Amino acid sequence: MIALSSTFGFLLISWTAPEAFATDWQGVLLFLLKALIVFMAWIFELIAFKNYYMSSLKPISAIRVVISFVVSLIIFNEPVIWWKFFGVVVIFVGLLLLNYFDRKQLKNILVNKEQCFNRLEQKRENDNLNRKRILAIIFFILSCCLNVISGILDKLFLDSYTPSQMQFWFIFFIAVLGWIAFFVLCIKNKKILITKKDWKNWLIYLSGAILIIADRLLFIALTDPNVLVSGVSILKQLSTVISVIFGGILYKEPNLKYKIVFLVFILVGIVIVLV
Repeated sequence: MIALSSTFGFLLISWTAPEAFATDWQGVLLFLLKALIVFMAWIFELIAFKNYYMSSLKPISAIRVVISFVVSLIIFNEPVIWWKFFGVVVIFVGLLLLNYFDRKQLKNILVNKEQCFNRLEQKRENDNLNRKRILAIIFFILSCCLNVISGILDKLFLDSYTPSQMQFWFIFFIAVLGWIAFFVLCIKNKKILITKKDWKNWLIYLSGAILIIADRLLFIALTDPNVLVSGVSILKQLSTVISVIFGGILYKEPNLKYKIVFLVFILVGIVIVLV
């Protein structure tokens, strides 16, 4: 639960309040903008995962590397090296292969369902599955684009503000947005969507602590002028490996071993861009 984990994370960094309150109002508004972008990225990602397989969608996040690479050349004038373009091509090929295999796999699923439905019912089922897949891909790509924008803003904001100031206001606004979304959903469903079991779920608090530690390390790294935005984006892709493997195993998603092959192909491209 975003609201609960981010609130716990905010409590962990509340000791930086004196430094955070020294931020000018323009900075606070900028951090609110970043929080809105990240929050929408999370919402889009959750919608995507709700409609399709995590192990199929996560490798698509490699598109962040491509976008970050191009934007970094334009905004931050990062050095242009020819083999990095080759790495970008390798990533695109990997994504195309994954998409082709995914569509083929979806067709096999639809064919297998044919025995259980008449033609009209099967057509409806086919249209529904295809619509969900396309919807999931669109929302996931939107999420990736918003995450890239957030990463660029991090680098720009940290030229004027400290990591403590940015993290304090960012996590504060994320917690506020999380609780607003929570109460809206409660009103919509006409019931309280939280139980005693949720309050006792240690994973929620662990995720909040991990978010705080990861963001602090990221913000500190970005204060170094020698750290490239494209390089940070590439390192973030290491999380994709964990998501595909453990997500696929946890939810028993089909043909996981083939998706891992395409993931390795994409990671090769990422390594080429990184070196």
